[in-house]
Amino acid sequence: MPKYREFCPKIREVNLYTGCPFGCVYCVAKPKHAETVQPTGSEQELISAPVSDVPLYLSPWTDAYPPCEKRHNRTGSLVRHLSKTGQPFYIITRSLLVKRDIDVIRNSKKAFVAISLNTLDNSITNMLEPSAPTAQQRAEMIEELAGIPGLRTVVRIDPIIPGITDGKRLEELLQWVLKVKPFAIGVETLRINNTIAERMKTALPEESFNRMMKHYPETEDDPVHPPMECRLDLFRKIASKFKNSPVRASFCQATLPEKITQWDCRGGY
Repeated sequence: MPKYREFCPKIREVNLYTGCPFGCVYCVAKPKHAETVQPTGSEQELISAPVSDVPLYLSPWTDAYPPCEKRHNRTGSLVRHLSKTGQPFYIITRSLLVKRDIDVIRNSKKAFVAISLNTLDNSITNMLEPSAPTAQQRAEMIEELAGIPGLRTVVRIDPIIPGITDGKRLEELLQWVLKVKPFAIGVETLRINNTIAERMKTALPEESFNRMMKHYPETEDDPVHPPMECRLDLFRKIASKFKNSPVRASFCQATLPEKITQWDCRGGY
């Protein structure tokens, strides 16, 4: 199901595991996660399904490469099947385990792998993504993947957390991306609701939390972005940095009143 059903392009998706062990404090999918991370068995339906031009998303509500994937190999077996059949697919992950399947993914002309990384500051990822690989580990992996011919590597700068990962931290990250030259970047801001705000309050120093909350005039039960004018200004500035770069800068067109670049929505996938 697309994130924004009325606006998103048609996609197919599959959650290969019941939960995510990385513990991101700001995660909007936590209510959908089971406490025990184990295979869902959903890949069997896809292996028997006909090939489609509609891309397959692995996995929207959980990470496709939790540590137990090493044992179960559900994502790996599905990726091999999809690559053989020519089915378009894309993966978004924080896990270093994705490197195991890179040779398979690079041989598929209709696939890309996106690594989530919203800061180069390990202290931030340690606080807000406590069980995920560190910022440094993911940055090193992205540098390695971006140098592999035939592999479409995307950096998911998602979410930008106002007052935390914007400003100088964001500038440092963008300058690094321009040097590394991945296939694309995907950019989005943090959505927050009352529950996520409470989690963030516990995880962040008081000063940092208060600085972040200044960007959210009001929180409700449903997650909301910062005000539209702030997002548009931020996104336009980011896009301008990549105007003369081979790196595609993309933004979620479903949440915006206008396109920021021609690559909006998953890097022009």
